[in-house]
Amino acid sequence: MSKIWVMCLVLGLGIGHTVGQESRQRKSYAAEKGPDELVLKTPEGKSLLTYRYTVKQPPTGVDKAYSRSGYIHPLYTLSGKVLTSIQPKDHYHHYGLWNPWTHVEYQGQLYDLWNIGDKKGTVRFVGFEDTFGDAEKAGFETVHDHVVFNDGAETVIMREHLRVAVSQLDANRYQCDLYSTLQPITEADVILKEYRYGGLGFRATPEWTNTNSRVLTSSGKTRNDADGSLERWALVSGKLGNGEGGILFLSHPDNYNFPEPVRVWPEDANGGRGDQFFNFSPTKNKDWTLQAGNTYTLRYRLIIFDDTLSADEAEQMWKSFSKR
Repeated sequence: MSKIWVMCLVLGLGIGHTVGQESRQRKSYAAEKGPDELVLKTPEGKSLLTYRYTVKQPPTGVDKAYSRSGYIHPLYTLSGKVLTSIQPKDHYHHYGLWNPWTHVEYQGQLYDLWNIGDKKGTVRFVGFEDTFGDAEKAGFETVHDHVVFNDGAETVIMREHLRVAVSQLDANRYQCDLYSTLQPITEADVILKEYRYGGLGFRATPEWTNTNSRVLTSSGKTRNDADGSLERWALVSGKLGNGEGGILFLSHPDNYNFPEPVRVWPEDANGGRGDQFFNFSPTKNKDWTLQAGNTYTLRYRLIIFDDTLSADEAEQMWKSFSKR
């Protein structure tokens, strides 16, 4: 064997080894930031969810008070089916997966940061604390200001750090962990008043109606009787294209007012269409006082799936998530 041939062989092996290393290094989850949105992707490049950090304007002709930043949409299944919707004509303030509060008492006055068309308050993206992606997961930590409006003046009454992380479970399922930390930032307490909805909300794809979607909860409730029930988990699913899919919502035992009350729209919602809306609402049946100088947390896990997921599987997934 000639020296030249041996040298070429060695160099070739070296080059091949380097390329192989680079290929393996690229096989990681990614948090890709664009001019308006941050997208979390699998190692194969599939988009799992999009977080909008710049302000999304409402449709032409709709009051600009309905503009909003700091929400998740689209939320995808692994097969690419979209589970969320934003700015539906019946509720322009609905933004996919989002988490404002509805009746908020601050310094003796009542504000609404959910129904933003009322112009009493809103939630705004401030900045990213972290973005990450490796072989196991991808995610980000974002900061939101919860703002109240009063006679033309604005006051930030609470700051939220929201950490989001995704990782795949199998060929049909992945999990999305949401960890929200709330802190009043003035010398006054913030009281999240009892109301039928507020907190983590989900507005489903318009494909889902009362004819092709369903709800099942940890206490065995369905869409007919789930509203107001106290739950560890809730399974919202239905037809997606030619198949099925959905989300399992898991509430952590450390959350305020656990097991949490839920808000589920009735089957005749929206003029009889029966669109799907789900909300873990810890203040549905009692107030929550957030004292100035203290921090408070809410922790959820979403299992996003294609095909179906059984009640037994849901319970086992909740038990795994609930371990302290």
